[in-house]
Amino acid sequence: MNTRTTSTRSRRISFRRISAQIICLLLTTTGSALADNSIKLQVAAKSEHNDPKGNNPQEVQSRWLEISVTAFHLEKPAAVRLEWAFFGDNLDSNKVVKHEGGTETVELVQSKEADAKTKLVNFTFTPRHSVRTGSGKRSLSKVIEATGVRYHAWGVRAFVDGKLAGEAYSAPSIKKLMGGTD
Repeated sequence: MNTRTTSTRSRRISFRRISAQIICLLLTTTGSALADNSIKLQVAAKSEHNDPKGNNPQEVQSRWLEISVTAFHLEKPAAVRLEWAFFGDNLDSNKVVKHEGGTETVELVQSKEADAKTKLVNFTFTPRHSVRTGSGKRSLSKVIEATGVRYHAWGVRAFVDGKLAGEAYSAPSIKKLMGGTD
């Protein structure tokens, strides 16, 4: 006599379906990870900051990227073109804008790491502040609005033979500004 209930059978069938879906998902992602010319980018954002001194509230930030490139699968040694960009908050228009960018080229071999460093990019801005006019009890404060471009984010894309092979962004929204799909 079969003592199993219907719920036990349905649990087993459900478990088999879930197992099959997981295996299918793993095979799909493994295949895409081993696709031709896929590249891993590790990006370290570095910066220096000059504090405002005296009555001048203007701030200057110098930023650069140190990029390490590794090939998951590379058919042959190749030149990798790295496209990078810094984005800033334009404090006058209150929008995120591309502040500066450039390209670097590195030679990459399977299972080896190549390094690149971008040039220094300066962000100069004056935060919102107040200035006192007059002296004593009759002094007034005048609010000065923020101006300039303040650092917001960075983006890096790697190309092999003109095809996108890897990308890294400090914020997901930057992908659209870099020209990526999303």
